[in-house]
Amino acid sequence: MADTHSALEQLADISEPVLSSGLQLAPLWWLLLAAGLICLTYVVLRLYWRWRFLTAKRHALLLLKRMAEKPNAAELNQLIKRVLKHYQPEHPALAMGSQQWQRWLSMQHSTPLPDLTSLLYQPNTPKAEAEAQAFYQFTKQWLSQYNADAPTHLATSEVSHA
Repeated sequence: MADTHSALEQLADISEPVLSSGLQLAPLWWLLLAAGLICLTYVVLRLYWRWRFLTAKRHALLLLKRMAEKPNAAELNQLIKRVLKHYQPEHPALAMGSQQWQRWLSMQHSTPLPDLTSLLYQPNTPKAEAEAQAFYQFTKQWLSQYNADAPTHLATSEVSHA
């Protein structure tokens, strides 16, 4: 008699194949994913650095909002000069006289600019308050559009003609 149990005992258990995970990407895809992550990190850092760089401008705009009810022409003028000095400390407009400063400012924006020479040194009158309000509007527009890159070529041409 033949032994029938021996062949059955010799069989090995059936093993299932190893399941592949869902994130097995080709090396090129991993490289593209890493490059995209690096680019995204760079963009986020650049935006953060720009946000930090423009902190002085944001602070100046907050100070300007506080002056909205009763603007003072001298404080508005100082605010513009402080922002300009912070971002461009060697800007030629910072060394200009009041008339040259007035001309340089009027070239920066289309908003009408009152006469600063009389406005900065005259007593408070209703006319002076209206002009201070106009100067406030000019300052608001100038600060809103200023991106830390005021042109210097206009300033140098103004200084050379003085």
